Amino acid sequence: MTRLSKLPNLFFLLTLTLVVGCSDEKDKLGKPVVGTETSMSDFTHFWSYYSTHLKFYKHFDAFNTDSKPMPVDSFMTKYATGKYMVYKYIARDSVIQYKLEPLKPDAEDNIKNQLLAQAYTDYHYYLKMGKPLAGLHFTDLDGEAYTPENTQGKYVVMKFWFIGCIPCVEEMPELNEIVAKNKDRDDVVFLSVALDSENALRKFLSRQRFDYKTVGNKKGYVTDTLQINQFPTHLIINKDGKVMGLCNSVKELKDLSSQTSIAI
Repeated sequence: MTRLSKLPNLFFLLTLTLVVGCSDEKDKLGKPVVGTETSMSDFTHFWSYYSTHLKFYKHFDAFNTDSKPMPVDSFMTKYATGKYMVYKYIARDSVIQYKLEPLKPDAEDNIKNQLLAQAYTDYHYYLKMGKPLAGLHFTDLDGEAYTPENTQGKYVVMKFWFIGCIPCVEEMPELNEIVAKNKDRDDVVFLSVALDSENALRKFLSRQRFDYKTVGNKKGYVTDTLQINQFPTHLIINKDGKVMGLCNSVKELKDLSSQTSIAI
Protein backbone atom coordinates (compact mmCIF):
# COMPACT_ATOMS: atom_id res chain seq x y z
CA MET A 1 0.00 0.00 0.00
CA THR A 2 2.73 2.46 0.92
CA ARG A 3 4.67 1.79 -2.26
CA LEU A 4 1.60 2.24 -4.48
CA SER A 5 0.56 5.46 -2.77
CA LYS A 6 3.89 7.04 -3.59
CA LEU A 7 3.69 6.32 -7.31
CA PRO A 8 1.51 9.33 -8.23
CA ASN A 9 3.87 11.68 -6.41
CA LEU A 10 6.86 10.09 -8.10
CA PHE A 11 5.16 10.45 -11.49
CA PHE A 12 4.39 14.12 -10.77
CA LEU A 13 8.00 14.85 -9.80
CA LEU A 14 9.32 13.10 -12.91
CA THR A 15 6.92 15.05 -15.15
CA LEU A 16 7.82 18.33 -13.46
CA THR A 17 11.53 17.62 -13.93
CA LEU A 18 11.02 16.95 -17.63
CA VAL A 19 8.96 20.12 -18.13
CA VAL A 20 11.41 22.31 -16.22
CA GLY A 21 14.33 20.70 -18.02
CA CYS A 22 12.80 21.39 -21.45
CA SER A 23 12.01 24.96 -20.45
CA ASP A 24 15.57 25.51 -19.21
CA GLU A 25 17.00 24.16 -22.47
CA LYS A 26 14.84 26.51 -24.53
CA ASP A 27 16.03 29.48 -22.50
CA LYS A 28 19.70 28.63 -22.97
CA LEU A 29 21.97 29.39 -25.88
CA GLY A 30 23.19 26.42 -27.86
CA LYS A 31 26.46 26.24 -29.74
CA PRO A 32 27.82 29.21 -31.74
CA VAL A 33 28.12 28.60 -35.47
CA VAL A 34 31.48 28.35 -37.20
CA GLY A 35 33.13 31.72 -37.74
CA THR A 36 31.67 33.47 -34.71
CA GLU A 37 35.03 34.14 -33.05
CA THR A 38 36.58 35.77 -36.13
CA SER A 39 33.46 37.52 -37.46
CA MET A 40 34.58 41.00 -36.41
CA SER A 41 38.29 40.65 -37.16
CA ASP A 42 37.94 42.47 -40.50
CA PHE A 43 35.31 43.36 -43.08
CA THR A 44 35.78 40.19 -45.13
CA HIS A 45 35.11 37.95 -42.12
CA PHE A 46 32.19 40.13 -41.04
CA TRP A 47 30.48 40.05 -44.43
CA SER A 48 31.03 36.32 -44.83
CA TYR A 49 29.48 35.70 -41.41
CA TYR A 50 26.53 38.02 -41.99
CA SER A 51 25.66 36.76 -45.47
CA THR A 52 26.04 33.10 -44.47
CA HIS A 53 24.29 33.01 -41.11
CA LEU A 54 21.86 35.90 -40.58
CA LYS A 55 18.50 35.20 -42.24
CA PHE A 56 15.80 37.16 -40.47
CA TYR A 57 13.03 35.75 -42.67
CA LYS A 58 13.45 32.46 -40.82
CA HIS A 59 11.95 31.64 -37.43
CA PHE A 60 14.41 32.24 -34.60
CA ASP A 61 14.55 32.61 -30.83
CA ALA A 62 15.93 35.97 -29.70
CA PHE A 63 18.40 36.60 -26.87
CA ASN A 64 19.60 39.85 -25.33
CA THR A 65 23.16 40.89 -24.48
CA ASP A 66 22.93 38.97 -21.17
CA SER A 67 22.04 35.76 -23.04
CA LYS A 68 18.46 35.90 -21.78
CA PRO A 69 15.40 35.28 -24.01
CA MET A 70 13.63 38.39 -25.27
CA PRO A 71 10.68 39.15 -27.60
CA VAL A 72 11.63 39.11 -31.26
CA ASP A 73 10.02 42.52 -31.84
CA SER A 74 12.19 44.09 -29.14
CA PHE A 75 15.23 42.28 -30.50
CA MET A 76 14.70 43.67 -34.00
CA THR A 77 14.09 47.19 -32.69
CA LYS A 78 17.43 47.16 -30.85
CA TYR A 79 19.21 45.60 -33.81
CA ALA A 80 17.83 48.33 -36.10
CA THR A 81 19.91 50.96 -34.26
CA GLY A 82 23.07 49.56 -35.84
CA LYS A 83 24.74 49.44 -32.44
CA TYR A 84 24.68 45.66 -32.13
CA MET A 85 26.20 42.70 -33.89
CA VAL A 86 24.04 39.59 -34.08
CA TYR A 87 25.52 36.16 -33.43
CA LYS A 88 23.94 32.87 -34.40
CA TYR A 89 23.64 29.82 -32.16
CA ILE A 90 22.02 26.44 -32.75
CA ALA A 91 19.99 24.85 -29.95
CA ARG A 92 19.86 21.11 -29.31
CA ASP A 93 16.58 20.85 -31.20
CA SER A 94 18.16 22.68 -34.18
CA VAL A 95 16.20 25.86 -33.48
CA ILE A 96 18.00 28.99 -34.72
CA GLN A 97 18.99 31.41 -31.97
CA TYR A 98 20.20 35.00 -32.49
CA LYS A 99 21.96 36.94 -29.75
CA LEU A 100 22.66 40.67 -29.59
CA GLU A 101 26.18 41.81 -28.78
CA PRO A 102 27.14 45.50 -28.39
CA LEU A 103 29.30 46.69 -31.25
CA LYS A 104 32.80 47.35 -29.97
CA PRO A 105 34.09 50.94 -30.29
CA ASP A 106 37.23 49.76 -32.10
CA ALA A 107 35.30 47.95 -34.83
CA GLU A 108 36.34 48.94 -38.36
CA ASP A 109 34.42 51.89 -39.78
CA ASN A 110 33.41 49.97 -42.88
CA ILE A 111 31.93 47.25 -40.67
CA LYS A 112 30.01 49.84 -38.63
CA ASN A 113 28.67 51.52 -41.77
CA GLN A 114 27.66 48.26 -43.44
CA LEU A 115 26.07 46.94 -40.27
CA LEU A 116 24.01 50.10 -39.89
CA ALA A 117 22.77 49.79 -43.48
CA GLN A 118 21.99 46.10 -43.14
CA ALA A 119 20.22 46.58 -39.81
CA TYR A 120 18.00 49.26 -41.34
CA THR A 121 17.10 47.01 -44.27
CA ASP A 122 16.59 43.88 -42.17
CA TYR A 123 14.32 45.75 -39.77
CA HIS A 124 12.08 47.16 -42.50
CA TYR A 125 11.94 43.75 -44.17
CA TYR A 126 10.92 42.22 -40.84
CA LEU A 127 8.11 44.76 -40.38
CA LYS A 128 6.51 43.61 -43.64
CA MET A 129 6.39 39.93 -42.74
CA GLY A 130 2.97 38.50 -41.96
CA LYS A 131 1.17 41.49 -43.46
CA PRO A 132 -0.41 42.25 -46.86
CA LEU A 133 1.94 44.02 -49.26
CA ALA A 134 1.17 47.75 -49.40
CA GLY A 135 0.17 49.00 -52.84
CA LEU A 136 -0.38 45.66 -54.55
CA HIS A 137 -2.22 47.10 -57.55
CA PHE A 138 -0.05 46.65 -60.65
CA THR A 139 -0.42 46.52 -64.41
CA ASP A 140 2.38 44.80 -66.31
CA LEU A 141 3.85 45.66 -69.70
CA ASP A 142 1.26 43.41 -71.40
CA GLY A 143 -1.65 45.17 -69.72
CA GLU A 144 -2.41 42.40 -67.21
CA ALA A 145 -3.51 43.57 -63.75
CA TYR A 146 -2.48 42.19 -60.36
CA THR A 147 -4.45 42.90 -57.20
CA PRO A 148 -4.94 41.30 -53.77
CA GLU A 149 -8.22 39.91 -55.10
CA ASN A 150 -6.96 38.17 -58.25
CA THR A 151 -3.81 36.84 -56.56
CA GLN A 152 -5.66 35.39 -53.56
CA GLY A 153 -4.92 31.67 -53.25
CA LYS A 154 -1.66 32.05 -55.19
CA TYR A 155 1.99 32.44 -54.32
CA VAL A 156 3.33 35.72 -55.69
CA VAL A 157 7.10 35.69 -56.20
CA MET A 158 8.35 39.24 -56.68
CA LYS A 159 11.65 40.81 -57.70
CA PHE A 160 12.49 44.49 -57.27
CA TRP A 161 15.26 45.76 -59.55
CA PHE A 162 16.48 48.25 -62.14
CA ILE A 163 18.26 47.93 -65.46
CA GLY A 164 21.60 49.36 -64.31
CA CYS A 165 21.88 46.87 -61.43
CA ILE A 166 24.44 44.30 -62.60
CA PRO A 167 23.59 41.61 -59.99
CA CYS A 168 19.90 42.05 -60.88
CA VAL A 169 20.62 41.17 -64.51
CA GLU A 170 23.16 38.42 -63.79
CA GLU A 171 20.65 36.38 -61.79
CA MET A 172 17.93 36.43 -64.47
CA PRO A 173 18.88 33.11 -66.15
CA GLU A 174 18.65 31.31 -62.81
CA LEU A 175 15.29 32.95 -62.09
CA ASN A 176 14.09 31.88 -65.53
CA GLU A 177 14.86 28.28 -64.54
CA ILE A 178 12.60 28.60 -61.50
CA VAL A 179 9.82 30.01 -63.66
CA ALA A 180 10.21 27.06 -66.06
CA LYS A 181 9.90 24.54 -63.22
CA ASN A 182 6.53 26.06 -62.30
CA LYS A 183 5.21 26.73 -65.82
CA ASP A 184 2.29 24.30 -65.50
CA ARG A 185 1.01 25.76 -62.24
CA ASP A 186 -1.71 28.36 -62.02
CA ASP A 187 -1.12 29.05 -58.32
CA VAL A 188 2.32 30.68 -58.70
CA VAL A 189 2.82 34.18 -60.13
CA PHE A 190 6.26 35.59 -60.96
CA LEU A 191 6.23 39.36 -61.01
CA SER A 192 9.10 41.83 -61.44
CA VAL A 193 8.71 45.42 -60.28
CA ALA A 194 11.27 47.72 -61.89
CA LEU A 195 12.31 51.31 -61.22
CA ASP A 196 12.79 52.08 -64.93
CA SER A 197 10.28 53.50 -67.42
CA GLU A 198 8.16 51.14 -69.48
CA ASN A 199 9.89 52.21 -72.71
CA ALA A 200 13.34 51.53 -71.27
CA LEU A 201 12.19 48.14 -69.99
CA ARG A 202 10.71 47.09 -73.33
CA LYS A 203 13.98 47.94 -75.04
CA PHE A 204 16.02 46.12 -72.41
CA LEU A 205 13.81 43.02 -72.40
CA SER A 206 14.02 42.79 -76.20
CA ARG A 207 17.67 41.77 -75.79
CA GLN A 208 17.64 40.23 -72.30
CA ARG A 209 15.31 37.32 -71.61
CA PHE A 210 13.46 37.55 -68.33
CA ASP A 211 10.39 35.36 -67.85
CA TYR A 212 8.82 37.24 -64.97
CA LYS A 213 5.89 39.52 -65.82
CA THR A 214 7.27 43.05 -65.55
CA VAL A 215 5.81 46.23 -64.08
CA GLY A 216 7.63 49.48 -64.83
CA ASN A 217 8.01 53.03 -63.55
CA LYS A 218 7.83 52.08 -59.85
CA LYS A 219 10.81 53.93 -58.36
CA GLY A 220 8.75 55.99 -55.93
CA TYR A 221 6.69 52.99 -54.88
CA VAL A 222 9.71 50.78 -54.27
CA THR A 223 11.97 53.27 -52.51
CA ASP A 224 9.39 55.42 -50.70
CA THR A 225 6.37 53.21 -50.02
CA LEU A 226 8.18 49.90 -49.50
CA GLN A 227 11.47 51.50 -48.37
CA ILE A 228 13.50 49.00 -50.35
CA ASN A 229 16.99 50.33 -51.03
CA GLN A 230 19.01 47.20 -51.82
CA PHE A 231 18.81 45.50 -55.19
CA PRO A 232 17.91 42.95 -56.17
CA THR A 233 15.30 42.31 -53.50
CA HIS A 234 13.05 39.26 -53.63
CA LEU A 235 9.74 38.79 -51.83
CA ILE A 236 7.19 36.01 -51.56
CA ILE A 237 3.51 36.52 -50.75
CA ASN A 238 1.76 33.39 -49.51
CA LYS A 239 -1.65 32.12 -50.59
CA ASP A 240 -3.31 34.08 -47.79
CA GLY A 241 -1.98 37.33 -49.23
CA LYS A 242 0.64 37.85 -46.50
CA VAL A 243 4.35 38.56 -46.98
CA MET A 244 6.40 35.49 -46.04
CA GLY A 245 9.77 37.18 -46.21
CA LEU A 246 12.24 39.27 -48.18
CA CYS A 247 15.80 38.53 -49.27
CA ASN A 248 18.50 39.74 -51.64
CA SER A 249 19.75 36.80 -53.72
CA VAL A 250 18.55 33.81 -55.72
CA LYS A 251 20.14 31.48 -53.16
CA GLU A 252 18.10 33.07 -50.38
CA LEU A 253 14.99 33.07 -52.56
CA LYS A 254 15.34 29.32 -52.99
CA ASP A 255 15.79 28.97 -49.23
CA LEU A 256 12.65 31.04 -48.63
CA SER A 257 10.77 29.09 -51.34
CA SER A 258 11.57 25.82 -49.54
CA GLN A 259 8.91 26.81 -47.00
CA THR A 260 6.31 26.61 -49.78
CA SER A 261 5.29 24.16 -52.50
CA ILE A 262 7.02 26.25 -55.17
CA ALA A 263 9.35 24.11 -57.31
CA ILE A 264 12.94 25.31 -56.97
